[in-house]
Amino acid sequence: MLKTIANPTISKIRKQTHEVAIPSLCPKTGNPIEGSTLTISYVPEETLLEVYSLNDYVASFIGSREVRDIELFTQVVARDCHSILGVNVSVVGKFILNIGQTVICECES
Repeated sequence: MLKTIANPTISKIRKQTHEVAIPSLCPKTGNPIEGSTLTISYVPEETLLEVYSLNDYVASFIGSREVRDIELFTQVVARDCHSILGVNVSVVGKFILNIGQTVICECES
């Protein structure tokens, strides 16, 4: 489950970006492979994504029976981050596949 932390009020954060390494999500194909990333960007208001819960959240998709493709995965992450933060979120998934392809999926909430 995604969690947030309070946004410090010392200075205004103009943009927050998280780049997360994506593990192999499909136990059958082994895709995506090492080097795949998910980049989450937003202009925070009251809260920020909590980094440890973000890692656990991404890991929760390993072997998922509901989210079975990388395009849906990217869209679900954008939706969930938007829902918990209450701001527009941009998510870019760079998925390196073991078939010699790289798929880049960009979503906005």
